Amino acid sequence: MFYDNFKAACARKGTTITAVLAEIGRASGNTGGWKMGKYPRLDIVTEIADYLNISLDELVYGLERAPSAKSAQNNELDSEWYEIISQIPEDRQQLCKDFLRTHMVSIPEKYADDKRA
Repeated sequence: MFYDNFKAACARKGTTITAVLAEIGRASGNTGGWKMGKYPRLDIVTEIADYLNISLDELVYGLERAPSAKSAQNNELDSEWYEIISQIPEDRQQLCKDFLRTHMVSIPEKYADDKRA
C-alpha cells in the first residue's frame, strides 16, 4: 500500500510523511485516503520520490517488492550492497562506478592502465 511504503521510506531517511509533504509544498490532508488504500496523483508521487531520492517503484511497490529491487536480488546483490548503492548521490554515481570497475579482479579494458596491464 502506498501509505505504508511512503512511511517506511520516510523512516529509512530519518523523516516523517508530514515533514516531506511540507518540504515539497503539499498538504497532508489526503494522507487519510492514502491510509485507506488510495493513491495520490502521479505528480505528487514523483515529487515525493524525488525528494526522498528513491525510485517510483520503491514508493509504489515497496522496497522488497519493487521491480528494481527484484532485479537487484536477481543479480545477487545482497541488501547491504543495495542500501549502499541507493544512497550514492546522483552527482557521485559515475565516480563510484569507475572506482569499483578499476578495483575489480578482471579490469575492463576501458579502465586498465599501462601499469596494471
